[in-house]
Amino acid sequence: MLKKSALCALLWCAAVLLCALDHAGPANWLIAETDRKDTSFDVFYIHPTLLSDGKKPYPDFGDPKVRARLVDFSAAQTALFGKKARIFVPAVRQLEFKRCLREMKRTSSPRIPEDSPRFAAVQDAVAAFRHYLARWNGGRPYILLGHSQGAADLYEVLCRVPEISPDRGFAAAYLPGLAGLTEEQIKKDLSGRGIFPAQDEGSPGVVVIWNTRLPGGKKDPFLVPGSYGINPVNWRRDGFPAEKSLHRGMILFDHRTCGHAPALPATDPELVCSAALDENGSLIVRDVPEAAKKLYAGFLTPECCHAGDVWMFAGNLAENAALRTALCRMKSGLDRARTLIRTGKAECVVLQDGRTARIESGRGVSPLLRLYDRDREALRGGILVDKVIGRAAAAIAICGGARFVHGEVMSEDAQRFLKENGIPSSCGLFVKRILNQRRNGLCPLEKSVEGIADPAAALSSLRRRVAELQKMSRK
Repeated sequence: MLKKSALCALLWCAAVLLCALDHAGPANWLIAETDRKDTSFDVFYIHPTLLSDGKKPYPDFGDPKVRARLVDFSAAQTALFGKKARIFVPAVRQLEFKRCLREMKRTSSPRIPEDSPRFAAVQDAVAAFRHYLARWNGGRPYILLGHSQGAADLYEVLCRVPEISPDRGFAAAYLPGLAGLTEEQIKKDLSGRGIFPAQDEGSPGVVVIWNTRLPGGKKDPFLVPGSYGINPVNWRRDGFPAEKSLHRGMILFDHRTCGHAPALPATDPELVCSAALDENGSLIVRDVPEAAKKLYAGFLTPECCHAGDVWMFAGNLAENAALRTALCRMKSGLDRARTLIRTGKAECVVLQDGRTARIESGRGVSPLLRLYDRDREALRGGILVDKVIGRAAAAIAICGGARFVHGEVMSEDAQRFLKENGIPSSCGLFVKRILNQRRNGLCPLEKSVEGIADPAAALSSLRRRVAELQKMSRK
């Protein structure tokens, strides 16, 4: 028989789970920037587990100290977006630290069961998000951002609110610190919604997850074999390492004092690290500054950097959120361009300010090269959508000053070449390399630019090879 105290606790939890908090009033919002102007997108954020209380399983939002800690941490973490975004942070009944760990051990699934005391936060988050969407969104692009328990709460929101759609402003859900979700489960949970696990840097309407670790170490709750993950430094799914040159800066923040976070030190060469995904979907970081190790390493195991999942990649996260929300605003134009290519009506399309500016037809890289030769400014500042992007096409895009490149098919070499030259990209299908027509070797145009790091030199080599092929065809 249950002891009286345990029975009372169960009855109390059951009563709590009957209804969500009322987010119609300001009392149940930690931050709600409804009046901010001159911003590009919105951030709907849920903080990680911040409280440990043996007596109270849920936060007492009426306690000034509790509320101040939640508000201060949320304000500090969302400050990474600077003045680009409006911030919305609801009060949610997250389970306190020790109880949350016990619940994670009790339920092996990354999803939150409805009979779990953690589900109170899910109810609150769903209600708050629906209030935000109905009253405050106003058709603006938005991202979801949560870490750890906050990430788990937001994944449930994503699954339980069908109004979340790339066609209605949803750009991305950044859910670092959420372990155990496979790529297959995410696709199944969000089937038919146009929302997928992120595979590249630029596609809008995606789920983005990573779990940070130092090399080596033993198993902890955030190391789950088979988990989906993406590298937020080079935005690749394979184990190809991202060098420190691609890292956009981390923030050093002491959650114990919970003061104001400093501005992003994007130009500080000391506050960067390299990163690569391992076979378990974990993000393995190397060359981590000692100051960052002291703050973020050692959660549950010495190598676990769970506490730094957001802070260590703040610059990359902020940059990527701005990109995906900008592309979300242009989604209709991107969709039109992709339809033209898929239906054989175009080989490449250039968008300027979201509108179709140029359409070229033909085969291979010739239409893109012809476009560039006819007007050297045609690509500048625009979005290039092409049927196939290999290193040769990437060289033209770089020399032409494209702002963003999408390839229905894109080689890994092209993605890396674009990234090295500051151009983000997305694709319908990643391939190792672009093959020749017989599919028994590398495309001859790709051979002409292979290993050439300078885009202008690559373009010159491409022109020579095109001239040779044209001369041979006339014989």
